[in-house]
Amino acid sequence: MVELITLISAAFITSIISAIIGMGGGVTLLGIMAIIIPDGYMVVAFHGVIQLVSNVTRTTVYREHVYQPILKKFFIGIIPGLFFAVLFIIGLINYFDFQSASEFKIDFLKPLIGIYIIWFLYLKKKKKIQSDRIFLLMGILSGLVTVFIGAAGPLIAPFFIDRNLSKENIVATKAACQAIGHIGKIPIFIYFFDVNYFHHWHVLLPLVISVYFGTRIGKRYLGKLSEKLFSRLFRFVLTLIAFHLIIEKLLISF
Repeated sequence: MVELITLISAAFITSIISAIIGMGGGVTLLGIMAIIIPDGYMVVAFHGVIQLVSNVTRTTVYREHVYQPILKKFFIGIIPGLFFAVLFIIGLINYFDFQSASEFKIDFLKPLIGIYIIWFLYLKKKKKIQSDRIFLLMGILSGLVTVFIGAAGPLIAPFFIDRNLSKENIVATKAACQAIGHIGKIPIFIYFFDVNYFHHWHVLLPLVISVYFGTRIGKRYLGKLSEKLFSRLFRFVLTLIAFHLIIEKLLISF
């Protein structure tokens, strides 16, 4: 009971954070869930449903701000990305002779994503803004990351920086992109990981409700942020996430 209350509180607070800054909440919630839920694949599976509701809610409340050119490119890319994830899962099951994909865990991508974020934000030479077509590639990579790690937000977030997008554009479009990934991976977890979501409705339902209301509350605060402050917060939170992804793996190793 204490664990469930902790998860509900975490889902509520992190959804407010995501609604205000556009990111940070999903990764934070993923980390908290990993502490409470022992099976890694169940963490990613549950997190996917919760974040699907959170991202769909954000997309809905900011629907007029969704930047369609980016969303369309991302959608085209994530379809083959999810397909590659399925092929990868089938290959691993056959190679290791597993009965279910739930028997393996792949988390080596986390520190790599963290290093990539630091490089992109602080070490990469400044060039002109890349074409929206870069989101085709991000869609493909997100299809893999969302299945094996659970949170693809940090991967695509840097590409929203320094574009001529308002804070509402960033929050809405990023949420829509992530929602597509979460929708696509649910059937993968049902078929390959033997996850029965209906069996765990008593856990998922209160979490889903909490992120819905958390997102609604967060929207009120986004309007009070200036574009400049939002940009600074977005970079700051993204940097914190990068270091978390890098250090988390090192701490587990020791």
